[in-house]
Amino acid sequence: MEVNLRIAGAAGQGIQTAADLLGRALTRSGLFSYLYNDAESRIRGGLNFCHIRVAPELRQGVAEHADLLITLTEPAVQVHAASLSPGGRILCPARFAHPRSVGIDIEALAAQSGSKITQAVTAAAVAACWLGVSPDTAGNVIAEMFPAGSKAAESNRRAVELGFAAARERPLSPPLRLPAGSPAGRLWISGAEAAALGAVAGGVRFVAGYPMSPATGTLTALAQWAEEAGLVVEQAEDEIAAINMLAGASYAGARAMTATSGGGYCLMTEGISLLGMIEAPGVILLAQRPGPATGLPTRTAQGDLRLALHAGHGFFPRVVLAPRDIAESFVLTARAFDLAERYQVPVIVLTDQLIQDAQASLDPFPVEELPRRRYFLTRDELEAMPAYQRYAITESGISPLAAPGTSRHTVVADSDEHDPDGHLTEVPSLSLQMAQKRLRKAATLARELDAPLAVEGDPRRHPLVVSFGSTHPSLAEARQRMADQGTDFAWLHLSQLWPLSSSVRDLLRDAPRLITVENNAGGELAGLLAQVGLRESDARIQRMDGRPFSVDELDARLREVLA
Repeated sequence: MEVNLRIAGAAGQGIQTAADLLGRALTRSGLFSYLYNDAESRIRGGLNFCHIRVAPELRQGVAEHADLLITLTEPAVQVHAASLSPGGRILCPARFAHPRSVGIDIEALAAQSGSKITQAVTAAAVAACWLGVSPDTAGNVIAEMFPAGSKAAESNRRAVELGFAAARERPLSPPLRLPAGSPAGRLWISGAEAAALGAVAGGVRFVAGYPMSPATGTLTALAQWAEEAGLVVEQAEDEIAAINMLAGASYAGARAMTATSGGGYCLMTEGISLLGMIEAPGVILLAQRPGPATGLPTRTAQGDLRLALHAGHGFFPRVVLAPRDIAESFVLTARAFDLAERYQVPVIVLTDQLIQDAQASLDPFPVEELPRRRYFLTRDELEAMPAYQRYAITESGISPLAAPGTSRHTVVADSDEHDPDGHLTEVPSLSLQMAQKRLRKAATLARELDAPLAVEGDPRRHPLVVSFGSTHPSLAEARQRMADQGTDFAWLHLSQLWPLSSSVRDLLRDAPRLITVENNAGGELAGLLAQVGLRESDARIQRMDGRPFSVDELDARLREVLA
C-alpha cells in the first residue's frame, strides 16, 4: 500500500521547496516518504520533477508511475501524463485542460495568496490534506522554512491555508489516505546531510572542499553545523588546494575530509598520492555523476569505481566504500574516519547523485556501535618512547602515528621517498624497504577487512547478481517481487569495494551464471570482478543515460536475462 506523487515543472517554480514541505509534513504525520529528484542543469526553465513515494513503511526504490501528478507547466502535463497510474489524477492550472484533472486551479489559488511563485506550495498543501496531514503540521513546516515576518513566509502560509480549503471542498475518490504510525522522532534527511552527520559522528575536525554537484550538499551541511560541531570548514580555491589542505590538517593530527565529484577528484589525484606517500589518514567523499568531462552534471551514475581504485601515481593502499542508501551513507562515512586513521590511508566513500540529493523519513541513526578510538599516540605514550620513527618498519606495515608538537620527538613527513625517520632518501635498500612496507600494509588491510559476504539466496543453485551502491533499494524490491512470482536468483551487494573479500573468487567460480547490475557505460564492477575473481560476467544490466534504475525496469530486465 503506497501513494506516489510527482511534482513537475520548470526550474525556479519552487518544485523542490514544495516537495521538501510535503516530505517533512508527511514524516511528522507518521508516514514514511522517499523523495528523489530529476533536474536539468539550468537555473531557470527546462523540465524538472520531484517524485515522492509515501507508505506506512520506508520504500526507497525508484518508482515510475504517479497516483497524483502535480504539473506547473504545459510541457510537464504533456510529458508526465503518461506516467499516471490507472485511476491517477492531475492537479494543475485550469488552463492546462486535461481529462484527468481534479478541477482545482492551483494557479488561481496561488494568485490569491499574494504571490504566483507559491503555486507549487499551494499544490503541495492540497496533496498534504488529501494524504491526511493536519493544517497545523503543514503550517509549522512553513514557519520553519521561511524567515518569520517575511513576505515569503506570509504568502506561503496563506497558500497552505488556501490549498487545504480547496482540498476539503473537492475530496478525491478514491481517497489517498494511508494508515499512519507514530513519527517517534523520525528524521527527514537527505543523503548529503546523512554523509555530513556521519562525518561529525566519525570525529571530523577539518573540512576543505570546492563546490561541485552532487557533493556540494555535504560541504554545505558541514559548513552550517561548523560552530555547533566544533569544525573548521574551508572553501578552497580549487580541488587541488582542498586535498592538500586535508593532507596538512591530517599531518597535524586532525581528522580531515573533502567532498567532490569525478572532475574534482581528477584534480585531486596528485594530492591523494601524497596521502599515500606520507601515510596520512584522509576521507574523500566521491559523489558520482555522469562523465566524461562535465557530462550530465545534475544526473546520477556509477562510473567512477575505477577512478577511485586507481587514481594516483605509484602504488599505495586505500579503502573504497559504497553506501547503498541514505542510512548507510551515515554509517559508512563515520566508519571511514576510523579506517583512515587506524591504517593511515585514504578512504574513499563512493556515493552518487541519487543518494546525495534524495531525502527520506528515517529513524535516528544508531551511534552506540560507532568506533570511538583514536590512533595517534598520546603525549605520555610518546614520552615513554626512547626514540620515534614516523615510518618505522613493522610487520603489519602500519607505523606509530604522532602529531608534530605533541612531545619532544620530531615528527617528519616527506613527499619524496624517505627513510624510517621521514627524511628524504634515494638509497636503494631504503626505497625497497618502504615499498615493501606499503605492500605489507595493503596485505594487512585485505586480511583485517576481510568480512564475510552477505549473500541472499543460493549462488550454487541460482544465477548470481552482483551490484553496488545506489542500485540496492530498487534491486531489492525487484527481487522480492520476482520471488513472490516464482522467479529467484542469488544476490551479492557490495558496500566494501576495496579491498574485496577473499571469498569473492570462490563465490564467482561456483555460480552457474554471473550477472552484474550497474549504472554506467563501462561495466566497471564487471571489470573488477573479472580482475579479482577471474570470471567474466555472463550478462550485464547497465543504464547509461544519467537516470537511476527503477524497480519496474530492473524487474523487466532481470526477467529477460534470466529467461
